[in-house]
Amino acid sequence: MHKYTVALFFNVITFNHVQIQVKRLVFSERTACYLPYEGFVMSLPPYYNHSPVFPNPLLCLKELIAYGASELHARLPWNGLGVWLEETWHSMSICVHMDWHIVLFPLLFFAGITGARVILNKILIRKIPIWCKLDKEGAAKFPDSVWKMLLYTLTFVWATYLVFFGEDQLFFDLRSHFNKWYPGDAPVAPAGVYWLYMFELGWYYHQAYAAICMDAFRKDTVLIMVHHFITIALLFFSFIIRFHNIGLFILFLQDFGDVTIELSKTVVYFKKRGGVHCRKTEIVANICFAVFTLQHIVFRLYWFPIKAIYSTMVVGLVDHPGGPFYIPFNIGLCVLYGMQVYWFKFILRLLFKLLVLGQEIQDARQLDEDEEFGCDESKEKDVATHPAKSKDPSNLRLRKIK
Repeated sequence: MHKYTVALFFNVITFNHVQIQVKRLVFSERTACYLPYEGFVMSLPPYYNHSPVFPNPLLCLKELIAYGASELHARLPWNGLGVWLEETWHSMSICVHMDWHIVLFPLLFFAGITGARVILNKILIRKIPIWCKLDKEGAAKFPDSVWKMLLYTLTFVWATYLVFFGEDQLFFDLRSHFNKWYPGDAPVAPAGVYWLYMFELGWYYHQAYAAICMDAFRKDTVLIMVHHFITIALLFFSFIIRFHNIGLFILFLQDFGDVTIELSKTVVYFKKRGGVHCRKTEIVANICFAVFTLQHIVFRLYWFPIKAIYSTMVVGLVDHPGGPFYIPFNIGLCVLYGMQVYWFKFILRLLFKLLVLGQEIQDARQLDEDEEFGCDESKEKDVATHPAKSKDPSNLRLRKIK
């Protein structure tokens, strides 16, 4: 087998208890990964063999910084950008597994999901607000939220079953995310994971299309589009290089948040029925928002970095030192995490208005800033006494009569 030696990335790297000694590395055309010779010594990071339900976040953050900084320094194109691009292209040519299925099946799911949404909206979903006598604003937004809630519930239940009852214990064993993976010789995705990927890609194609052509424009529509494109890129990239285990785990962490936020918004639309405010619905909306806030903290702000990113940035590096795609894959995950931190700012603002100012929960992402996080009672009173400040058509007619 033909092999050739590549440049050393470090002789000795020391970050507290982490010591990496590499005499030289060999690049194998068959495995397309850097294989350590004798003399390779690395102390195992925490949670390498078992990750509990609640790992120590400070310990994980310490390892993320140590491994990430050392590997980023090691992978900079010290020998020139041309050599780096050539090595990257060589890795891609060996690791990527492309066929027509990855193009055709997501497009079919996209067409099916879009068609099903149009048909169900016409025969059922748009009629529910009429039957329940929702106000105009709630009736307009209800179909979008209930459709997303149903689809995200399906994908979350699907991903949860595969994570906990599939071939590997992906939640507790972070090594299982990459332990069967070898470039050029990685196992294909099991049937359940394969079809979930095809469905998720089609679903996010639909999401990107609907954000432009079907849904009402919101303040964060541009950010949502960026989120959708990054998600599509990560799904597509992880599938063609057969990183499907870690991809499945990330889907499990992400989809539950979408279920709870859409459920919260759907309940909010039922606050006023027939022009009458329903107190019980308000209580249910508060409970749903509490569940949404808790899951966002646990799933997206806690588990996502210390399980998903920790797996790709630390645990995977131990099993596959020098493996390809380390930088682009982790950059994508870090950008995704940054968006989740940004969205948490809106949750905190809503909590402040709910708990401190005593305002009611409304749609968390509306176009108007004043309506985005709560119903301002003083504003309502002002509109009642000064109809000229209201955009309600009935008040405009009243002004004309006067």
